[in-house]
Amino acid sequence: MLNNRKSELIVGPSGDLEVEFIQHPYYTADSVHDLVIISHPHPLYGGTMDNKVVSTLFKVYQELGFSVVRYNFRGVGQSQGLHDYALGELEDLLTVSVWALNQLTHARLHLAGFSFGSYIALKASPQLKPISLLTVAPPIGLYDFSPKALGALDKDTLWTLIQGGQDEIIDSSKVLEWARSLPKKPDLYWREQASHFFHGELVWLKRAVGLAYR
Repeated sequence: MLNNRKSELIVGPSGDLEVEFIQHPYYTADSVHDLVIISHPHPLYGGTMDNKVVSTLFKVYQELGFSVVRYNFRGVGQSQGLHDYALGELEDLLTVSVWALNQLTHARLHLAGFSFGSYIALKASPQLKPISLLTVAPPIGLYDFSPKALGALDKDTLWTLIQGGQDEIIDSSKVLEWARSLPKKPDLYWREQASHFFHGELVWLKRAVGLAYR
């Protein structure tokens, strides 16, 4: 059984992967349990698992009663390897998922991601079939977000999309247009004054995540 909070290096597809996890204090091996894995923003632009949006998600999921895992993609922090333009990073998430589910028996898997990490979480979801998926500021226009490229989400996956209206990196109107065009549409939480990194809006972000899991 896991201790309450640990950092660890696990074997990944291109070397060690750095993970940090916190186990819910009331976890037992016999209980059905919620586990969320959070993916961070783009590694080539300073994205790490210590990003403030990722850290906010890490904390709010704990408060919601989840066991929580965040990790560094290959080439970030203590994770070995080189950035692989989303292909290898998808493998990283799949590897972390297998590892985490082996640690927490009877866990119900949830995925979350911010920016680039939301794209990776979306790409992994058809295979992993999470109970819920949270995508914050998905990088529409920078990657192929077509249904064909992403694959089909499981019909039972609860999908929440959070977007700021003043996103300086992603065209927020394109995010809205994309979300409305999908066969399976996400529940949308929109903060008009929020930037891509939710400067000054992290309290609102925390509240929005809490509302999504009511």
